[in-house]
Amino acid sequence: MSKNEEQSDGDNILGEDTIQIIVPGIQRDLQTEVILGFVLNIIIYAFLLIYFSVTFWYLTTRVVPYLFIDEVFHVTQTIRYIKGDWFYWDPKITTPPGLYILGYLNYQIVKMFTSWSTTTLLRLVNLIGGTVILPAVVLRPLFLFNAIGFWPITLISFPLMTTYYYLYYTDVWSTIFIMQSLNVIITLPLGENYSIWLSAFFAGISCLFRQTNIIWCGFIMVLAIERRAMIQKEFNTHNFNNYLKAFIYSVDEFKTVVLPYMINFILFFIYLLWNRSITLGDKSNHSVGIHLVQIFYCIFFITIFSLPLWLSKNFILGYLRRWNVKFIQSIFEIIGIIIIIRYFTKVHPFLLADNRHYTFYLFKKIIGNQRRLIKYGLMSLVYHFSIFTYVELMRTCELTFHPILPLPIKETITLPVQLTHISWTALILCTIVTLVPSPLFEPRYYIIPYYFWRIFVTCNAEPIIGDIQPPPTGLPPITIAATNRLLFEFLWFMLINIMTLIVFIKYEFSWYTEQFPQRIIW
Repeated sequence: MSKNEEQSDGDNILGEDTIQIIVPGIQRDLQTEVILGFVLNIIIYAFLLIYFSVTFWYLTTRVVPYLFIDEVFHVTQTIRYIKGDWFYWDPKITTPPGLYILGYLNYQIVKMFTSWSTTTLLRLVNLIGGTVILPAVVLRPLFLFNAIGFWPITLISFPLMTTYYYLYYTDVWSTIFIMQSLNVIITLPLGENYSIWLSAFFAGISCLFRQTNIIWCGFIMVLAIERRAMIQKEFNTHNFNNYLKAFIYSVDEFKTVVLPYMINFILFFIYLLWNRSITLGDKSNHSVGIHLVQIFYCIFFITIFSLPLWLSKNFILGYLRRWNVKFIQSIFEIIGIIIIIRYFTKVHPFLLADNRHYTFYLFKKIIGNQRRLIKYGLMSLVYHFSIFTYVELMRTCELTFHPILPLPIKETITLPVQLTHISWTALILCTIVTLVPSPLFEPRYYIIPYYFWRIFVTCNAEPIIGDIQPPPTGLPPITIAATNRLLFEFLWFMLINIMTLIVFIKYEFSWYTEQFPQRIIW
């Protein structure tokens, strides 16, 4: 059975055909997987709410009741708004005022019900966003469309994201709004036309939290075009022709599909003319450059976090087989990676001066190690495997087409949650354009690239350890499921979360320039 058929079954798992034959003697019971997934998500979500609420209370009232790192700027700016000083702007702030407006609204509402400190009330914005709005509003509809692909409880537990449930940073709501834009374009809650305008609206709002989201607005526009063009223009196996068909469709349907997003691009262009830079405020420490190795950092992080999705003997053997089959090509790829490490690594002063981030230790001990065998030999192989993992997991989830026959699907709403070669290319390009200009090695910049990648990667049912052999003829088939991997993914994230939380609580040190103890976060 092809990947498209597998995904199609996954999207209609409560229909008549819920048993998927992998090979003779091995099958998947998709309906059981979905029901079990729903039950586990509901039960575990209740415990997650308790976990995040208790840890939030403890951290904000006992561990860091004071402003921590960049909160000095974010909280202070919001307090000026709370006091009615709407024309004040801290020149050290580099992002638009979306978070401060949201924080102001939250403060005015919540202060009537509690006597918590202003800092705690403002931090509550991100806790509510990450543990309530993200799973209930953003991820739930996507989960209903692809219940065998991912679990909402897992994505809200993504370690790079959960760090900011406890702090007043822009990342949580920046992610929520751009993800909601993606959600709307896939689930079409207002129908074909109105949903595009709603999607563009959410994408535009997300840019008020982080300017680079304008790039992801472009990706979502490509997705909106593609999901209609593949039906209307009858995509086939001729990839170049599909690009042309998508372009022609975008011209034909400019007013209905492209224009809503184009308004965002025009407004952003006006912003660039006014500000003379993409960065607000502190431009000297956030200058744009060519930091190509940044893409390696991102894919390396994605590979580590997606370990439950790819870890298996067959996957490792697949990577080794690629070396055997494409040895010369692989050698040149390694050489290319080494060249990029050597000439396109930027070491921002903040990276080596701030030991409150894991990147300080990761870069000092491993990535930027002075030993060439580690810096070039080991890391080039690590990046090579990471790229293989990133691309291979994408490749197996790509929506493909028949050489002649059109898709049997006639309505956009019934399309599977999959990307074609066009949107996968757009995703990779948007990730590169977002990350490469940034001189800072910041894992939080990888949150949105990870989410957009993970939503479209469907977890397989291959055993993590060992192989499954079909039973002898005449015996009942063996049933396998992706549930174990999806549960492993959640537990993997929570293990990382608990470990980093312990480090944050237990390990503190002093800075002579800071009044309060300092701690380590992502």
